[in-house]
Amino acid sequence: MSKTPFVIFGIFAAVCVLVIPYFALGKEGDEEAAIVEVADRDQAAKELFATSCGRCHTLAAAGTEGVVGPDLDDRLVIGGVNTAEAYGGLYTRVLGAVTCGFGAGRMPKGILEGENAKQVAQFVAAYAGQIDKGPTLDTSTADTPEPEPCAEAAG
Repeated sequence: MSKTPFVIFGIFAAVCVLVIPYFALGKEGDEEAAIVEVADRDQAAKELFATSCGRCHTLAAAGTEGVVGPDLDDRLVIGGVNTAEAYGGLYTRVLGAVTCGFGAGRMPKGILEGENAKQVAQFVAAYAGQIDKGPTLDTSTADTPEPEPCAEAAG
C-alpha cells in the first residue's frame, strides 16, 4: 500500500490546523478600519453589546465584526449619516428587535431584557454609523420612547 495518500492527508491536516488559524488570528484591521470615540458613560453599554450582540452584528463603536447578522453601521444608518433627530426611531427599532426578535426567528426574541435591552438600544441608536465620530447625542439625557409590546405570532 502506498504512503502517498497519508502524506497528502498529513500536509492537508497541517495546513488546516496550523496555517489557516495563524492567518485568521493574525489578521489586523486595515488602515481604513475606523475608531469610534465612545464616551465613558457608554462603556458599559459597549461591553454589553459586544458580549450579547457582537458575535452576530458588526458595529464599529463596539469594535465587533459579526458574521451572521447585518452590519448595523450600514443597515441602520443608510447613507452613513446618523443624527440626533434619528435617535428616537433608531432606539425604538433596535429595542423592538432585541426584545421581540426579528425576521421569523433569524434574530430570537429576548436576547436582552429590561434595562439591559434599553441600554444597548441607546448605545446602538447613538453610535450606529458614527465612524470616526462620537455619539449623535448624550445618551444620559436622551429621550427613550416606551417600547411597543411584542406582537404575538399567530399560531
